[in-house]
Amino acid sequence: MSIKKEYQVFEGLRIATSLTFISGYLNAFTYVTQGGRFAGIQSGNIIMLSYYLARRDIVQVVSFLNPIFFFTIGQFVVYMTKRYFGTNKWLWHFCSSLMMSSFVLFAVMISPFVGPFLTMAILAFVASIQIGTFQKLRGAPYANVMMTGNLKNAAYLWFKGWMENDPVLRKRGQETILILISFSTGVIVSTLLSIQFSEYSLAYVLLPALYVNYELWKEKSLA
Repeated sequence: MSIKKEYQVFEGLRIATSLTFISGYLNAFTYVTQGGRFAGIQSGNIIMLSYYLARRDIVQVVSFLNPIFFFTIGQFVVYMTKRYFGTNKWLWHFCSSLMMSSFVLFAVMISPFVGPFLTMAILAFVASIQIGTFQKLRGAPYANVMMTGNLKNAAYLWFKGWMENDPVLRKRGQETILILISFSTGVIVSTLLSIQFSEYSLAYVLLPALYVNYELWKEKSLA
């Protein structure tokens, strides 16, 4: 099996690993500093919401409902943004990336001085924009916020490629493993920095976010 696909930079491995690093970083940051909630992993938030609902702890129910609600709002924005830009995929991805970075920068500036409600709302919105915009790795679907599907794909594709002696499938499996590693690295780095610097550690995630913007802009400039 030999498949060669043409893809733009927003489907490249460098962008994918940067985005999953960002996702791991944001989820660990909110877990450590924002009361055990997740910016993007809504399965975890729904589990905890249901847990506290069963215990009739309405305050906690509302706190976990917050990121779920703003994650949902993010999907409305993704739809409207994608519809506005139409077939111009580069401009859609670039503007989404700028939007994400702008909201993260806003969260960086206010997070140390406001309660967790607003910080969680902003970062859940950012996670929703990210997962709704960047959905492919070199033409193949992947997830850059939640890792369950990636873990399944990494195991299945690599093993199938090995059993069928298919180097393309093995490569896709290996690339998906790199996605998992970059997510885990983001979690580790964020945890260490969040423990040391608390909410000020959010500023460090701007580095990979700006790198994504730079790569997207560079592609258009060189086109």
